Amino acid sequence: MVKTLTRYASETRGRMYYKIGLFTPEGNPVKDSRDPGATGFVWVDSVPSQLVTGEIANLAHRNGVKPVDVYGYWHGARDESGKHGQRATKGERVLYYLHGGAHIMGSSHPSSVTTDVTRGSLEKRPKVAERVFGLDYRLASSAPYPPANPFPAATLGFEPSNIIVWGDSSAGHLASNLVRHLANPGIPSLPLPGALVLVSPTLDWTNTHLNTPASTMNVNKNSDYVYPHLLSGYTLTSIRGSLSEHEFEKNTWMSPASLKLERTDGLFANCPPTYILAGEAEQTVDAKRTFRDRLIHDSGKDKVHYAEYQDMYHGWLAMSWMEPERSQVYRDINAWLTGIWGL
Repeated sequence: MVKTLTRYASETRGRMYYKIGLFTPEGNPVKDSRDPGATGFVWVDSVPSQLVTGEIANLAHRNGVKPVDVYGYWHGARDESGKHGQRATKGERVLYYLHGGAHIMGSSHPSSVTTDVTRGSLEKRPKVAERVFGLDYRLASSAPYPPANPFPAATLGFEPSNIIVWGDSSAGHLASNLVRHLANPGIPSLPLPGALVLVSPTLDWTNTHLNTPASTMNVNKNSDYVYPHLLSGYTLTSIRGSLSEHEFEKNTWMSPASLKLERTDGLFANCPPTYILAGEAEQTVDAKRTFRDRLIHDSGKDKVHYAEYQDMYHGWLAMSWMEPERSQVYRDINAWLTGIWGL
């Protein structure tokens, strides 16, 4: 009953958002920046132009997107005086969190519902990382792809190999693209993070799986709620900017799980160990399976951990009442991460 009511409420809220545009951002950067030690607020410098290369640079040029300063928030452990922003201790690991929200809403502010995922991670697996940095990247409704500034800052002394990049829902798309860009051998100055975690990643924005036999978009229509997000066209239009829908569905950065990509071999080579969480009742689970298979093909099965939970729909990890599955996922992720670092 709880799952059913939550799914219905989530679908109703989604339809309301797309019909009347009720997007209320959390946080106030002007106010929060006055006392960053208390709020966890951090300004993040714009990406140096020399790091925006290749097809990403071409997409940015076509859509008129230029690097800008953005901001984010620290969550978790503080220093002895109770303030955020302390330098990393030797060997300290950190979770670099990219929030969900269909590319058009959401925030990393501590009051945001999307940060329930980070709260859960801090409560359930403090042994791996006691701090989370959540980035408030530019949303697609203000700038088409690639709008985000997703490069992990090293100003506090974290080693890249001790950074866990975590992307939730639509930000699973951003996180996977970030890591793929970092794995580009043409940019040796960009080291890889230690691990990548993708929670219910949305990776096929043109819905190329929709008309396939037994498409989960149709099969799971009554068990999930993402129809408004995927089929309204608002997110797709916001992301693609000047690109046509035909270009978008064939672009490996825009829709890495698209069935219409002309080439997939080698796209995800050299990626770090990756954990993918999916729900068997999700409407987009078939696209997640496609992405999983491509990642395994390029990186090897030993570097990809795929977990698909029975009867679970999109975004359920952010719902604290979804037990015992939620706690089980955090235990599973914790065991996987501790294995990477040999803890």
